[in-house]
Amino acid sequence: MKKSQLFKQRLFRVHIAAGVTFSLIMYLSLFFGVFAIMLPYIKNWEKPSRHLQTVNITSVDYNSMIDEVFKDPNFPQDNALVNLPGRMNDPMVTISHRFVQPIAFNPLTGEKVEDESRKKSDLANFLNELHYGAPLNFIGRLSFGFVAVGTMVLIITGLVLIYLFNFNNQGKNQQAIFSKIHVKVFTWLFVPFFLIVLSGAVMNVGLISSSVMSKILTKGEANAIDGVVGKVLFSQKAPIKKENEETKMLPLSQLITKAQEINPNLTFKQVKLINWNDKTARVEIIGYNPYKPFLNGGVFNLPSVTLSAVNEELIENKKVLDNSWPVFVAETIFFLHFLFGIDIFSRVIVALMMVLCCIAIGFGVMLWLEKKAKKFDSKIPFYHWMGKLSLASMLGVIPATATLFLLQWSLPFDLEDRVLWQKGIFYNVWLFTLFWSFYRINSYKAAKEFLFISGVFFILSSLFHYIYLKTTPIALVENSMTNIFGVDFTLVIFGLILIYVAKVLPKNRENAKIFWPKKEKKVIK
Repeated sequence: MKKSQLFKQRLFRVHIAAGVTFSLIMYLSLFFGVFAIMLPYIKNWEKPSRHLQTVNITSVDYNSMIDEVFKDPNFPQDNALVNLPGRMNDPMVTISHRFVQPIAFNPLTGEKVEDESRKKSDLANFLNELHYGAPLNFIGRLSFGFVAVGTMVLIITGLVLIYLFNFNNQGKNQQAIFSKIHVKVFTWLFVPFFLIVLSGAVMNVGLISSSVMSKILTKGEANAIDGVVGKVLFSQKAPIKKENEETKMLPLSQLITKAQEINPNLTFKQVKLINWNDKTARVEIIGYNPYKPFLNGGVFNLPSVTLSAVNEELIENKKVLDNSWPVFVAETIFFLHFLFGIDIFSRVIVALMMVLCCIAIGFGVMLWLEKKAKKFDSKIPFYHWMGKLSLASMLGVIPATATLFLLQWSLPFDLEDRVLWQKGIFYNVWLFTLFWSFYRINSYKAAKEFLFISGVFFILSSLFHYIYLKTTPIALVENSMTNIFGVDFTLVIFGLILIYVAKVLPKNRENAKIFWPKKEKKVIK
């Protein structure tokens, strides 16, 4: 009996210690991960050139665009890629190659479009990089990866503790309510949370260590993972020998229509041009099968229809299940994290689940801090450094992120080093929240200020967007730009929620002691 009790106590202490250690980084990863889930939509929202209505992929004159690009002798023509409108929600047609910058075209007019470079607009990519620690380079990615591993340990120990302890959740004080929210959320969401964290750990820690492991496994012959598993995951096809006989190409839109007839289950996203303008020319039309999620459409398993560009002859119909099981395993890991091909409804569901996990982590930290603060009741004001750091990290990051969105449309696009200014102001605002957290004795008041300012900034970012475009929400909807309007709508709703929360939260710790029990009683009724 004593051994069992001792085991429970030690496991509980390990869970608390690991939770306090990993909570801040895990929270930040989840917080920016919510924005990363909406990456395709934010990418189009942040760039004026992407404010176009969606078109049918079979109604575009791709051949004239390809001919214009191939007039440049410096543009490699072998295995060039044509990204179709709608890929990653991008309304543009882009023609690219691994050795050159992609060239964008307006699918409605066929005109070449000046694409905003990452020096002018990099909001979505920056939010995604913050998600996995890329701004800190190797140290950041490694730290975030190991925190993901530590979080899996937390999930497992938490489940064991729930099984061992009888959490009846009958307590009505502040600590009991914090504990109830923390336990309940992770009890409901531990499966998707664990899978997403697991895939993140594999990508961060696994890919970082892949170079060393590849050298060990191949005795120094391979310097990267591609040299070990590349032939399995990326099957190499023998190059098609050209006959050097120039031939007129069929319209690419016609070939896409033919591919849709051959495999109607695929949603086509990209076309690979092979030996274009030669008698041996063919097109590999790559797509995604939404009826077989987790198994295709991401990095490794790309179903496709290959046709002759001369006579529409079917050369290969590569289906989802034509690959080997290692490809499916690798594809599933990446799918769990990147959510390739899924619709906006599914993305919103996953994003909301991750928001709840952020809230649960926050309540876990608050529970630990409340237990610390209880020792100082009626003695001196509680002023714990971890509380201030948590306040700046978990809530201070919100106004800093809101500033990023606000600056996206308030900074001139022709400003020199525009993205550098945007990122620099973001870091300074975030750093200022740390200073303000320590300056304010009353953390509750600082939290309310952070949330209110964040709400105002998110709403203003949407307003500035419309001022810059000289348009209205109704005009966006009427012009079939609902994806752009959706981002503005979400920012406004999120801003209003933050303002409301800032208004209803308690002003000090004394009020908080009765605030949470009151809210709990209202929910029960």
